[in-house]
Amino acid sequence: MDELIEISPEIYQTNSDIRENLRTILEITYERCNQIKNINNQVLAILAAVFLGVFTLAITFFTSTITTNDFLIIIGINALIATLLIWRYYSHIIDNELVSCYKRILYCEEKLDIPFEISLASWLEKNIEFELPPPKKNSVELLRKKKYFELDRTKKNLVIQRLIENNKCGYRFHNLWDKTTGYSILVLLVYQLYFLLINFNRFEYLFWTAAVYWPIAYDLALWGLTKDIKNNIVIQRDPTNEELEKIIDEVCNVER
Repeated sequence: MDELIEISPEIYQTNSDIRENLRTILEITYERCNQIKNINNQVLAILAAVFLGVFTLAITFFTSTITTNDFLIIIGINALIATLLIWRYYSHIIDNELVSCYKRILYCEEKLDIPFEISLASWLEKNIEFELPPPKKNSVELLRKKKYFELDRTKKNLVIQRLIENNKCGYRFHNLWDKTTGYSILVLLVYQLYFLLINFNRFEYLFWTAAVYWPIAYDLALWGLTKDIKNNIVIQRDPTNEELEKIIDEVCNVER
């Protein structure tokens, strides 16, 4: 017979009830994760359609002999850049919403005794780069990672939860897309500058705005993808070795 456990002065649950509730919470959380992923895929599809549409129009105007289309080429370039920036920032917003569900999943999986090898924590270890080989044997990096792997499951989960709270849950390829976006914007801006220079007589009134002020605004937006802006858009990043060691020490000290 299951032992009654007091949840509050008025509520008692058996172990079976608690496990069933944990399974329900885990199922709901996974469904929420799938919903967030679907939203991200839908937004990506919409932005891809917008990007391809604007790019096609830009190519059409570029190959046209009508000089009035030259202004539309500049508009098309900046529309492409704005689309790329919106995509990257929104992707980080969605990613952070997804990561916020991980803490609940980690807790439920541990309480339900789900094997660590197939748990979310095991997958996150790889994404946070715990398992990357160190550059040298007996290096400081290796010692920190060994220190992590010597922890029990509960403490490992606490370390990962602290990393999530500190926005250090790993990039999951978002840094690659950020860099690709940055290089793409650079190519578009260089082409725009070239286009303005060879058509300077017709675009003298627009030169400083399109060649200086807009690029500065875009550079600031790209800079925002590389820097943490508190209380604004949260971007998950890889933890440094020092941050990892600090969190491990904090978790170990809590148990003492």
